[in-house]
Amino acid sequence: MTKTLAIVGARLNSSRLAKKHLLSLADEPMIGHIWRRLKLCSQVDSTELATTADSFNQPLIDWANIHQINCHPFYGDVNDLMARLDKIIQREAPAYILYICGDCPLIDPGFIDHGLSTLKASGKDSITLREGVKTLHEGISFYSRHGWEKLMTASQCIMSREHVGYADTLTPVLNKESINDSSDFSKIDHRISVDTQADYLFMAEVYQRWYDCHPTNSIVSLAWVQQQLITDSLLANINTHVAQKAADKQYAKASLYCHLGENIGLGHFRRIKLIADALQEYLSIGCTIHVLHDGKSLANGDSKIKWYQTEAQLLKVITSDSNPLLLLDFHPKFISLVELTQALLPPKQRGAKLIGIDKLASLLPTLDWLFIPSFNTTLRGEKISTGWKNYLFKTMPKRDKQHQILVLTGGSDALHYGDEFPSMLENLQLNWPIIWIQGPLAKPPIIRQGANIKVLKDPQNLYGLIAESEIVLSCYGLSLFESIFSNAATLLLPPQHLCDDEELQNLSEEKCCLISKSLADACTQLVDLVASETARNTLKKKAKKVFADHKGITQLIDDITQLMKDSQI
Repeated sequence: MTKTLAIVGARLNSSRLAKKHLLSLADEPMIGHIWRRLKLCSQVDSTELATTADSFNQPLIDWANIHQINCHPFYGDVNDLMARLDKIIQREAPAYILYICGDCPLIDPGFIDHGLSTLKASGKDSITLREGVKTLHEGISFYSRHGWEKLMTASQCIMSREHVGYADTLTPVLNKESINDSSDFSKIDHRISVDTQADYLFMAEVYQRWYDCHPTNSIVSLAWVQQQLITDSLLANINTHVAQKAADKQYAKASLYCHLGENIGLGHFRRIKLIADALQEYLSIGCTIHVLHDGKSLANGDSKIKWYQTEAQLLKVITSDSNPLLLLDFHPKFISLVELTQALLPPKQRGAKLIGIDKLASLLPTLDWLFIPSFNTTLRGEKISTGWKNYLFKTMPKRDKQHQILVLTGGSDALHYGDEFPSMLENLQLNWPIIWIQGPLAKPPIIRQGANIKVLKDPQNLYGLIAESEIVLSCYGLSLFESIFSNAATLLLPPQHLCDDEELQNLSEEKCCLISKSLADACTQLVDLVASETARNTLKKKAKKVFADHKGITQLIDDITQLMKDSQI
């Protein structure tokens, strides 16, 4: 019997999106959806997961074992993908090989069967789409055993060992059969592999939309995805900006510095992660994030995030940093600006470009650029960018507003809203459900059992919850402006020391959110908001107005691009 083996290549060590293969799509790991789709391929006889035998990939190996999927971890060079696949092929001795990239959860079973059946009938080494045929397919390669052996022989350089098929692009050695597509997937050009955070947000949105109206035992139709992309530009815009990295090109590197903690909150950390993702997606810049935090490291498994428990440790790293681009996001009350300035002098002397985020105006003599994601500043200058247009938000998913109240008290609930505010909300006896978001550093809110308040701790779908909530109660910080941006009727909880009176007055004049003076006042205004659709719509209208010219992360990327161009980084 002629055997056809499908091999899925996957490692959790992605430099752009760590552990991506185990990220959830519709409550199942992405890699699991690939196997569901392979099971529908009539031309495939057996499958195997190709990963490496190291501790970082053990969760992937464990997943395969739990689901009884063939997996023999590779003990050789972790970067030698060709050797990893060949080890399996020599052991299994298939007549035909289907290679699947493990970050492509929309592989089409119909196209796979079409390609394999044509290859088997052709007697050729591989197949390719006819010249001029456009398609959405990504991450799929077809080889006869003879074709694979020829490709292995030709794969001599480092790049050809790391990338399947690269050797054949350098010097064509494979005899290929040209085929038409299995269906018309040429109507739109869009990336459907998951290589960055934006790609994942896109794919998560696709999967949610599909399973909102299709049975759980179905698979997402690629033809349906194509139609969604054609009809909904907001969906396409989630990751249309992502630049595909060239295999043979060296890219610049950047270091990003921030802090977090019970008193500082998570805002600086969240923002710097967003910036790192954008640098990778728009400019293919490799990023390392350095975080000052005197508590336990947040469990994220991202090898590109380094943790430091003391300010001295962090400043020492800054002093010795040799990367050409450094970004800094610190609250000046929680770091020594004098010591920070001294630490920045060596990289400055080495020619590094230094960018400050938000409240670092005192460093302007040292910085090359200051990006202020806020409307509330009178600072102006040739090295300063500021305004409503600069607020840095993740892409908000498309959701219909629901009659629900979302409570956002920040990553650490620094003002301890959770001590008494839940009981005050319960006493209002509102007929709208209330969702309380407990930040990862916050203690649980005090809520009576049976109360009409649902607590979610650090939910992965936070932005979906913000997008779908008609009313949001938020502490002062990034979440407040995310809520306004999402076009929710937003009520600011009493901010106490988190912002000054002048900033509150300026925000009040914009009329894009309500501002409470006390928790009791917040309750009174909330009751009025629930009762008045007119009041909610008035807030929404003002919210749209203040963000009418919003550019956000693209504004920062434009600024950085110009800075790099001027300095030839």
